[in-house]
Amino acid sequence: MREVVRIMQAGDLHLGTPFSGSGFPVEKARKRRRELLGTFRKLVEAVVEQKAELLLLTGDVFEADWVSEAEVAEVRQLLAGLNRPVLITPGNHDCLQPGGPYSFGDWPDNVHIFGPQVEAVSFEAYHLTVHGYGYGARWLKENPFRNYRVPEDGGLHIVMIHGSFDAPEGTPYLPISAAEVKNIGADYAAFGHYHQASVLLDQAGLMQAAYAGSLEPLGYDEPGEHGAFLLEVTRGGARVEWLPLAQRAYCSLEVDISGAQSLFDIVEKVNTVVPAASKGRDLLDITLSGALDPGLILDREDLLERLQDIAYHLRLVDDTHPDIDGDAFAAHSAQGRYVARLRERLESETDEAKRRTLERALQLGLLAYERGKVVNT
Repeated sequence: MREVVRIMQAGDLHLGTPFSGSGFPVEKARKRRRELLGTFRKLVEAVVEQKAELLLLTGDVFEADWVSEAEVAEVRQLLAGLNRPVLITPGNHDCLQPGGPYSFGDWPDNVHIFGPQVEAVSFEAYHLTVHGYGYGARWLKENPFRNYRVPEDGGLHIVMIHGSFDAPEGTPYLPISAAEVKNIGADYAAFGHYHQASVLLDQAGLMQAAYAGSLEPLGYDEPGEHGAFLLEVTRGGARVEWLPLAQRAYCSLEVDISGAQSLFDIVEKVNTVVPAASKGRDLLDITLSGALDPGLILDREDLLERLQDIAYHLRLVDDTHPDIDGDAFAAHSAQGRYVARLRERLESETDEAKRRTLERALQLGLLAYERGKVVNT
């Protein structure tokens, strides 16, 4: 009897995502959409290279409202070429609704798509049974596995769950508790829905339940490496190897530019902070912080142009503040009264956006006092 089965776990790729709200230019958004399909191809190649015996896709493979029939056809073709079992649990973004992606054409014989009832698929050659459930609608407020338990037949058992682990009451995407997962009695629970990889349950050195996360990150709230799990499922859990497969990453960085005398200085400081491996490849969210000479006005568009080659896409946030010594101005002078008044308002203001406006007014006001005008504001 088989004691170990090699399995690849992945999901939440959201093929077809238009990236319409990403802030990307149109061509860059189209390219990013194509890259999702390219990463799926990398996953299929990894299944073969790593000699995985089954592939588990834990839901939201497609973004149903946007995916094209051509993209779905390519997925079907890639999976057919694997010549090994593939199991899919449709999730809330690719649920089993009429006209959805799973109704586009005929799926290959080696692919099993779970329907809107808990079912079991057995593989005698591996002494393995996989249990799963596919969303029949966009919301699933009840846990269909609540009273479900795998049989004690001596074989290996895996359950596939596209759901919300230990989520607050009222969560509309298959809420399930740790106790409910354990009660199912499976050797391993392959989770989908959350986009960050995380171990949910483990014991005696074996992972018992986990999210592999999204195969490719989709936003700045999905930082770090993304990829798939290569599992060796055995009794009581699984040993896991992480396979980074994503082509790009989202990274958030803070760069202290205190003391910069020019935009050139700022560009140089940013360049020293961004890791070499990330430059030109990743999607960066850079916050500029620190105290600057009030005479240096940040031109965000100019900086974005100067830094355009540092990232696939760059978001730039100005969180600097003017380096102003109020004591440097005579209290009775116009400048001194202006600084004192704005500092008084800054001390009592708690809204961050309003504080930024007051700091900007302080900076520009002093420049106007000094020069009689402000250029390039």
